[in-house]
Amino acid sequence: MAKNVANLVDSFYQLFVSADGNTFSKVEHLQKCGVPSEEKVMDEVTATDDERTVKAVVNFKEESEIEFEFVVDPQDTAQQLIQTAFDEGGELYFQLKFVKAAAESRQFKGMVSKLSLDNEDIKKKLRKTATISITGDVTKIS
Repeated sequence: MAKNVANLVDSFYQLFVSADGNTFSKVEHLQKCGVPSEEKVMDEVTATDDERTVKAVVNFKEESEIEFEFVVDPQDTAQQLIQTAFDEGGELYFQLKFVKAAAESRQFKGMVSKLSLDNEDIKKKLRKTATISITGDVTKIS
């Protein structure tokens, strides 16, 4: 029997950036972007008389990073903001929004820790690849 695929959701997404966390601008010509990982930190608390490994969740968040890539548009204000934050070492607010699955969208604060040009394929427009080091909580938005 064939499974029903009519309710599956497309993975279209957009990346937005803000200096103040209030006014967000879309990063134009986004080619790809990772999704922040959300992982619980576990501590082994196995006692000497336990008969199996015992673990407990710790209220601690691991640092994570994501990468994204965009086609360079010198007039794009979001791309200018990303470049300025990288140059000055400042934090930005980011929103990764899923167009067809708004409940899966995320917001987080981070620093652009890497920003590099990619000109390897002369048949493509100039691209930049950036790494965001996430510095704040990742929260769901809709």
